[in-house]
Amino acid sequence: MSYCGPFPSDYRNALNQEWLAKIKAEKVLFSKSFQFSDFLAGKSQARAWQMDGLPTDDFSTENGVFVKQGLRWALNIDP
Repeated sequence: MSYCGPFPSDYRNALNQEWLAKIKAEKVLFSKSFQFSDFLAGKSQARAWQMDGLPTDDFSTENGVFVKQGLRWALNIDP
C-alpha cells in the first residue's frame, strides 16, 4: 500500500501486472477476483466516498484507501 501511493494509475497497474506474473511463475495461490480497495476499505466505504464527491475510478478509490488506512500521512499525487 505505501509503495504505490505516489505513482500514477498506469504505473500502479503495470506494477500489479508485474507482481501478478511473478506470483503465477512461483505458483503462489491467489484470488483472481482480489481488488486492493475492496480488501482494505470495502465496497460500501468506497460508495460512501463517492457519494461525498470522490470520483468513481479505481485510482481515486485507491487514493481514498491510502488516506483512510495509512498509518502515516498519505503521499498521493493526484491532479
